[in-house]
Amino acid sequence: MSRTMIKMLALTALFFGGIFGWKMFVGMQIQKQMQSMPPPVATVSAVQLSAETWTPIIKAVGSLRTARGVDVTPQDGGLVTELHFDSGDWVKSGQLLVQQYIADEQAQLDGLIAAREFAELNFQRNQNLIEENLVSEFDFDASQTEVQRTKAAETNLRLRIKKKSIRAPFAGQLGIRKIDLGQHIEPGDTIARLETRNQMLVDFPVPQREFGRLSLQQAITVYVDAWPGREFPGVIKAIEPQVERETRNIRLRGLLNNPDGDLVPGMFAQIDIKLPKAEQVVTAPQSAITYSPYGDSVYVIEEVVDESGVTRQQVSNTFVVTGTKRGDQVAVVSGLEAGTRVVTSGQQKLRNGMYVNVDNSVGVSNDPSPSPANN
Repeated sequence: MSRTMIKMLALTALFFGGIFGWKMFVGMQIQKQMQSMPPPVATVSAVQLSAETWTPIIKAVGSLRTARGVDVTPQDGGLVTELHFDSGDWVKSGQLLVQQYIADEQAQLDGLIAAREFAELNFQRNQNLIEENLVSEFDFDASQTEVQRTKAAETNLRLRIKKKSIRAPFAGQLGIRKIDLGQHIEPGDTIARLETRNQMLVDFPVPQREFGRLSLQQAITVYVDAWPGREFPGVIKAIEPQVERETRNIRLRGLLNNPDGDLVPGMFAQIDIKLPKAEQVVTAPQSAITYSPYGDSVYVIEEVVDESGVTRQQVSNTFVVTGTKRGDQVAVVSGLEAGTRVVTSGQQKLRNGMYVNVDNSVGVSNDPSPSPANN
């Protein structure tokens, strides 16, 4: 190998060695500078957990219906000759609502009354004659049968006439009138909806696992969107004796008073079933919980002393098991103890081991019974 080649190789090695050496020097200086910089600090809000006494609650959703409600319909076909109500009227039990055409039946009734009276006179005459053996037993029996026949025909016609006087089966409020004067109506045609609203029913399902904690007359509280924050108390009136095959739920029916008529049928309802046993539970704001497919977690704040001897607040990500919810709060079954401080907002900018500053100037809702209720 010639001297020129050797010199070229040496110069090349020296050149690249200088480049690599400079890069190493710059990297070491950057690393040293980063180590001298204080770690990033995030500002979060926090709360100290406490143990509270909770009355366990089973939550459900359902629909309201009236305790008594029917579609008023005619029993017989006929022409409407009189209307004694209007849409939305309150009516008494037995009040006349609709009168159908009965002139033809009334004329037939007059004829049947006359026939019945004649049959009775004939029977009384034969009754006197048979005692003197002036009439046969056959004629006597025939006159007695005629009395029974005319009475039955009269009773049947009176019932037909009565059917054409359509009355309210119970006291309540009528809905929109669906017929007009002069209209011909048939059995099954809806005249109006009649409902009583002083009491309401609420039908709702609960999972089968709750069956052992349910009983008749158990207290419930009903909430509706139309009246935010207002509670409507009631009781469990009926429990379905079998579990639904498709959903594995049990159907329940609750009864609640509605003296002011604030609840109407068809309303969506949220139901709290109150259980008698009280429990001591550690509660946390729902905003403190980070939910993920891998498990629920919170950021716990602890005081630590850093390398320079300064006391700082550091977060650590801790997995927890949550239980029932009540308003803005959630019960923590395991993973945390009372007195622990946890982050309630700002979790998205945190990572495990990061330092934080706590600023609670903007509070996080931690109300066990907000208005409206969060179910």
